[in-house]
Amino acid sequence: MWLKSDNPAQASPELSVATLEHLAEAGTLGVTAIKVSDTDQELADILYPERKGMKLYSVRGQGNAGVSDLFLAGEHAWERKSGGQESAWYLETGWTFSQLPGKPVVNYRYSRFSEGYDPLFYGNGRALGTWFQGEVASNYAGPFSSNTRVQHVGVKAAVSDSVNVGALFYDFDTIDRSLGNRDARELDVYAEWAVDEHWSVLPLVGYYKPSRSAEAGGSQLGRRGECVWAGVIGFWVLSPVPRNWWAC
Repeated sequence: MWLKSDNPAQASPELSVATLEHLAEAGTLGVTAIKVSDTDQELADILYPERKGMKLYSVRGQGNAGVSDLFLAGEHAWERKSGGQESAWYLETGWTFSQLPGKPVVNYRYSRFSEGYDPLFYGNGRALGTWFQGEVASNYAGPFSSNTRVQHVGVKAAVSDSVNVGALFYDFDTIDRSLGNRDARELDVYAEWAVDEHWSVLPLVGYYKPSRSAEAGGSQLGRRGECVWAGVIGFWVLSPVPRNWWAC
């Protein structure tokens, strides 16, 4: 595939992408190769001076290894750019307590992003709290999936056919503190409400506590005290939302 973004915050890149996947009942294995063939040079000089010509390769897997309540996933990505090679990887495991009311799910994820890793486009991936890690950290405070190690625990359960509740905990550990200390912890509490077959609403409250203020090498202006963020997301999908969408 060939992709082009008009997003100036991403320096409007063009990408060539090739992917190959093997799907089986026990899981999926895949490889992907990406080349950033072009960027808006004026924007890239300010934001991503090494993005043009950058090549990325990844190997990934996800499945249950034949155990219905088990979840396993992992990926390793490499970047080759003018300043050298960067990498990122994660391992995740989870368990669904399918015999309990609400079928609660517990996941643990460890990820590492090297000092100069460029996350390119990143979002929620499979679910909340996966590649896009931390509502406050990923949107406002850092580390923005670069120069960090992240430990993440997520729990979620259904309270009715249309409502799920969950919590996400993160511990961010900066790799190279000479580039800025963005050690922090975050707790997000949220709900998922499938209003009907097309509309869904997701309220969320995030609590973020950095280790350092900006004056002491961190990223939060003014102080290193607690930061509380709240938001409500509404979204509409063309195809009906399945009743067991929380387990996807």
